[in-house]
Amino acid sequence: MNEAGNKNAGPGLYLLTPVPCEQVQRSRQMILAAAEAVHPGRAAVLGAGKCTEIPLSELAVRFDKVLVCDVDASTLEAGIAAAMLSDAARAKLDVRFDDLTGVTEPLLRGIHQILSEASAPEAAIERMVELVESQPLPGAGLEDKYDLVVASCVLSQLHFGLLHRSADLFARKFGDSGQLPRSERWAQTLYDMARRMEARFIDDLAGMLAPGGMICLSATAQMCDIRLNKAGQWASAGTYRMLRTQDLTDYLDKRFTIVAGNRWHWVARPPQEPGDTGRLFDVQALVLRASP
Repeated sequence: MNEAGNKNAGPGLYLLTPVPCEQVQRSRQMILAAAEAVHPGRAAVLGAGKCTEIPLSELAVRFDKVLVCDVDASTLEAGIAAAMLSDAARAKLDVRFDDLTGVTEPLLRGIHQILSEASAPEAAIERMVELVESQPLPGAGLEDKYDLVVASCVLSQLHFGLLHRSADLFARKFGDSGQLPRSERWAQTLYDMARRMEARFIDDLAGMLAPGGMICLSATAQMCDIRLNKAGQWASAGTYRMLRTQDLTDYLDKRFTIVAGNRWHWVARPPQEPGDTGRLFDVQALVLRASP
């Protein structure tokens, strides 16, 4: 990321030239352009979160109905409130608090049951692995067709609920020993499940598209932790891949035609003073149509 401004400052440390955060502006521009190019019938915003980079008020004006979906009810409600919609626009929203994978809650219930019966962490991990590996993926369960489908920076986060909440359950049972995070077997199982969730989500996007519709798909393909130094540079230990590939187009197949593509920086918690930390994400974005 920001390769032109990178300097290797020694083993394990890179210095980056600070860049502006473009997430909100560039995301909204892309979504609005796609919205203007499709029939103003139904739109869907998946993993909407706080809706910060989603032009929700504009979508509610243009489309007859707007599905807004996120697993976190309080976050989504806050995002809708921040959009300051008119009563007429608010009435167009179909708000759902759903897990887009369809499997996080069943798996966590199963893990809770395993841990309640377990006496040894090693045996518990093995049973957790078997449970996750055998779990089919039903998908989001959204059967309607939409003229515009927006999935903003959700692809890399589909497995986060399972990752973090299973770790919390394990720590409550066996203490904060770090045994679960150190388990290569469990790490590989979560990695494989994340890839399965991503593939299923792409299938769901394809299935939701109405004839002539468009998909706005963006994802945080890579990220790095940053720290502001006294020279005004960002110091980073390096970049981490957040998806199975560094190129979002690798998720596409013959079902999709690329209409437009873009790429920008998203700076979460931009460091203001020396010593402050933040995160720099490489956002890749695509506008897609169904292939003829």
